[in-house]
Amino acid sequence: MERRKNMDEQILFWTAFAAIGQVIGAIATALAVIITLWQIKFANRKKVKMTFSDNNVVFSENGNLEFHFVCLSVSNIGNRNIIVQNWGIKVSKKQNLLIVPDVKNPIIKMIQKPLPYTLEPEQSMDLLFDIKLFVKNLQEQVDQGTFRNTDKIMLYVVDSVGKKYYLKSRKTIKQYIVDNQKYLA
Repeated sequence: MERRKNMDEQILFWTAFAAIGQVIGAIATALAVIITLWQIKFANRKKVKMTFSDNNVVFSENGNLEFHFVCLSVSNIGNRNIIVQNWGIKVSKKQNLLIVPDVKNPIIKMIQKPLPYTLEPEQSMDLLFDIKLFVKNLQEQVDQGTFRNTDKIMLYVVDSVGKKYYLKSRKTIKQYIVDNQKYLA
């Protein structure tokens, strides 16, 4: 009888041990599925890298044409297409300045791709704006009190689903105006 009792206790122990193992295995499997789904979503998200420069110049071959502009370079570093709809400037929560390409300017027409534009993975594009208009608009916004000289601008692009990708500039508005003062005349 006692042997039967010991055997029943051992069976009960190993049954409990197996049940605990099954619960741990089920939890590990569920975690593995969750992590895998998260990795797939994370790997398939849209990723953009942007740089901004305010000292760009295009010269014609014969030297009779010179065009100065600001440039927002946008690179698709993800693995999904991104359709760039438009771009602009934002200063804190105050106001957005949507930048519309000057379709009459032959240089911009020649260099900049028309929007909307599909950026495939590992592809980039340059968005251009005349430096004179850029500095003039910043100065007007400061004069009107919309922006302060100490504000930093944020540049953004908007994709086809309305998602905005931001790049905060390193310079203040005053630095952009002072560095490009010659274009205000």
